[in-house]
Amino acid sequence: MQIKKDKIYMTLALLAYLALVIWAWSPSVPEFTADGRKIITFWHSYNDSEEKVLTEIIDKWEALPENASYTIRAVRIPFSGHQTKIRTALTVGKAPAMARVDWSFVYELATKNALVSLNDYGFDKIKDDYLQAPLNSCLVNGKYYGVPDQSNCVVMFYNRKLFKEAGLIPEKSQFTYEEAKNIMPKTWDGFKKLAKSLTKTGSSTDGDVYGYAMTNTLWWSLPILNTYGVSVISPDGKKCTYDSPEGIAAVNMLKSFVTEGIEASAWRSGATPTDTGFVNNKYAMILSGPWNLQQFRNSRLDFGVALIPGGSEGTSSNIGGTDVVIFNHVPADVAEASYRFFVFLTNKDNQVLWCKKLDQLPVNVNAHAEVNFEDPYLKIFNEQMGYTKPNPLVKDFALLEDIINPEIETVFSNQKTTENALKSIRERVEAELLTEMLP
Repeated sequence: MQIKKDKIYMTLALLAYLALVIWAWSPSVPEFTADGRKIITFWHSYNDSEEKVLTEIIDKWEALPENASYTIRAVRIPFSGHQTKIRTALTVGKAPAMARVDWSFVYELATKNALVSLNDYGFDKIKDDYLQAPLNSCLVNGKYYGVPDQSNCVVMFYNRKLFKEAGLIPEKSQFTYEEAKNIMPKTWDGFKKLAKSLTKTGSSTDGDVYGYAMTNTLWWSLPILNTYGVSVISPDGKKCTYDSPEGIAAVNMLKSFVTEGIEASAWRSGATPTDTGFVNNKYAMILSGPWNLQQFRNSRLDFGVALIPGGSEGTSSNIGGTDVVIFNHVPADVAEASYRFFVFLTNKDNQVLWCKKLDQLPVNVNAHAEVNFEDPYLKIFNEQMGYTKPNPLVKDFALLEDIINPEIETVFSNQKTTENALKSIRERVEAELLTEMLP
């Protein structure tokens, strides 16, 4: 009976794989348009509003004389699972010319020789036009294999209703940039004192309220790690250095949020997620990103944002976002045209257009002066972006998380000391992730 079930599962898996292959490539797609332009397919995952601006930029690019022989065929794919779709398309030799991918996926694609090096087209001459932290996600073994098209970070969100109840801000005040600059302590020790003053547990008829709530994953912990100057992976990519004195100090600070009772244990399985507790006035402060601004506003939540407190290295944050890449199976002329499109998509003028229409943060440093962030929320995010640090680059960031996250949880739950947990992390990361790194 078990053998029969296994055969059924294998058959279903094979059918799913074939369906994915068929989806990934449609033989009906022509190579040229009716007027003779060569079609360059671009897989992306922009939303409706972003796709409208993308179309506007594509039209401008195609109107340039040097691009008269090409047209961009933009195909939207779901962001969730895009890595699997691209891996499948590459396996069967039917990948698009270019694609928008998560920042953490570039390293894998580059080390598998699936991408075109942009250094071949002179990208070194314009690399300083881009923010260094997001651009670093495209740098593999000394070469650039993509261009950041969107980038974001996280900042400290605070519940103004709870702050008002604690007498920390005036009752009838509105959120302003000036308030954001003054409300949050500059250090983690000051932050803990603030969180303690906002924590009400055990006696409130309205239920417990916690000063802070956090998610225990590496990516969500990076803002705190960065403020201590922690390097999870050595610069040469060959060692795990999380168990450094800086790493131990940062993890001990994270643990102190839990042991001192100011953190809601939102990291535990089954606990109320950070966003939910924040909207429900149970968590006074959380880390979050610009993607939640509209959602929180729609919920009529009274909230503000502020720069993240600092450790020994001052304030910092992590990097999220996407990069655009070119696959190396395409003809040389298509690769060159694709490169021209990437540079055009992310140049100063188009970045200004993109950010003003979509309320997003520019990745091109030359666009910053022309993007006037009147919205105090975006102004804080833009300022925090200037303090971001590159994320650790490995062949499989998801596996890095799978190794690190459970070990850090053992520290929070007092099953291991910080030193022992970080030692285990170093040994596993070096054995399972760094043994096949490029020289």
